[in-house]
Amino acid sequence: MAILMIGRPVCWPLGPIVGGGIILGILAVGGVVLSLVVLIDCLKRPARKFPNPLTKNGEYDKLIWAAAIVLSLWFYFLGAIVYYFVVMRDKAKKAEKKE
Repeated sequence: MAILMIGRPVCWPLGPIVGGGIILGILAVGGVVLSLVVLIDCLKRPARKFPNPLTKNGEYDKLIWAAAIVLSLWFYFLGAIVYYFVVMRDKAKKAEKKE
């Protein structure tokens, strides 16, 4: 039985109920869309607007974040998710405080 489970998608128990391939397809498309949105935000954002600079004076932050987002496309979109919560949500919180 364990040999049969090797290579199955993560949501394999849900396959007969809702179609495991459909769920994985929706998650994949959603991940790509999220990655594109945060990559565009990263490339448009001036270097001085990144919170918590990663490098001295934040000169290479844009490059580091863009590389993390692009490279994470093959690893469950982790870079895009981290960028969203660290950079984009921080911007939204600051905008709420000003109002």
